Amino acid sequence: MKPIELGRIDLNLLTVLAALMRERHVSRAAQRLHLGQPAVSHALARLRELTGDPLLVRQGRTMEPTERALALMQGLGPALEQIEATFRAQADFEPDRAAPVFRIGLTDDLQIAMLPRLLRALSAEVPRAKLVTLTVCYRNAPRYLDEGRVSAVMAFLKDLPAGAKVRKARTVRFAVLRADTAPGKLSLDDYCRRRHVLVTYAGDLCGTVDETLEQLGRQRDVAFSVPQFGSLPAVLAGSELLATVPEHVAQVLSAQGGGLRHEALPFESPSYQIRLAWRAVTDKDAAEVWLRKAMLRAFD
Repeated sequence: MKPIELGRIDLNLLTVLAALMRERHVSRAAQRLHLGQPAVSHALARLRELTGDPLLVRQGRTMEPTERALALMQGLGPALEQIEATFRAQADFEPDRAAPVFRIGLTDDLQIAMLPRLLRALSAEVPRAKLVTLTVCYRNAPRYLDEGRVSAVMAFLKDLPAGAKVRKARTVRFAVLRADTAPGKLSLDDYCRRRHVLVTYAGDLCGTVDETLEQLGRQRDVAFSVPQFGSLPAVLAGSELLATVPEHVAQVLSAQGGGLRHEALPFESPSYQIRLAWRAVTDKDAAEVWLRKAMLRAFD
């Protein structure tokens, strides 16, 4: 293995290597670093010369790291994050003058329930800010956070990256969303007899509510599944279908009109926690601290 001459190391090369390791693609790494693609390619060539190793090898549309690259990042990654965190903590943040670009991950339901309030807060308090929102779920949120694609995520979360910071946002229960005109509230028998549409990221026909019903010795008829809550107004319109959704989604979609209304479940609702998680390197960044507080307020 070729030893690296410390005097030839440029910190900029290490940031390029970190971006390439995250993106596994020269163009995407260039976008992350706000550089041109030729500059990133040139930096990779210099890194290969320094290490005597290809570092990243093209496989199809992506570039896969070599063992040497993985070993380098295992040691350099924490150091680079500490450097980034140090500079972030010392950066000034004047909300009325700052122009940050925030990148956050939200589940579909939170885009419906809290994103409009967050955008109003941004417009009023940090008018020059820009916001990029990526759709996440419990499956990809930890990876997006770990890869730095977002600085914060709000969702039902599990298996977070080591070192991620986390705070509880809210405990959520479910409600029934319906568009039919039948008077009165649903009984448990009505609920189980009617056909249901399930919103699921997993693409199946069984959810948390079905597990609760099973404990009661009951079963509902899930006829359809869709991947997003935003499609429910169109799916439910003019039908007898029921949708069991988080309360915050039911409240917002009902308030938008279109014949939708919501009511409590005819049995004790299961619950789950929505949490806010963020990258440790942004923990003391004043702009990111403002963002996280605004996200919590928007979902209060």
